[in-house]
Amino acid sequence: MQVTIDGPAGVGKTSVGRKIANRFSLAFIQSGKLYRALAYAKIHDLDPDSLKLNPGDATEPELIICGRTLGKDLDSEAIGEEASKLAKEGETRERVNSKIAQIAGEKDVLVEGRDIGTKVLPNADLKIYLDASIRERARRRKNQRETELSVKEIEARLRKRDERDQKRKLAPLKPAEDAVIIDTTSMSEEDVVERLSHLTENIT
Repeated sequence: MQVTIDGPAGVGKTSVGRKIANRFSLAFIQSGKLYRALAYAKIHDLDPDSLKLNPGDATEPELIICGRTLGKDLDSEAIGEEASKLAKEGETRERVNSKIAQIAGEKDVLVEGRDIGTKVLPNADLKIYLDASIRERARRRKNQRETELSVKEIEARLRKRDERDQKRKLAPLKPAEDAVIIDTTSMSEEDVVERLSHLTENIT
């Protein structure tokens, strides 16, 4: 089974996707984490070809680069900005997409990102596109991460990232034609999880 969740930064793809993956025993893959891992490699002058996605027996696969297991060191705003820039490069996207396709060919997966339903797994069984107002996304991002940035500052950064993601020539951010589009602005995380659980149950 293949489930995809796409949408802009800060919409809640990761927190919701992780819960759905756990509930249905799916391997949970965050495409953004792979781009962040490659951004980490670039910033620290490491070999990007050493990137490994180790699914193991856990729901959430480990990311390893040059023998280093990556975790919270990928969460900084600097890494996020660099990752967004790398996502515009064809070679980088092919590297990430091939890693995801490999795992999706071996396991039942839930993959979240920006172009998973449109480009990476176009034949997925269920495609979700989550959206929310930019102010709400900035507020959520502020609550999720330890940052000294104000909601207004985070909103400005999200606006720039949205523009970059939506206007890039290669695999721009947009809903797949057959995606279920859900505006989560006024929904709680629990409400979103229940909605997605219902959709997922219908394909199992």
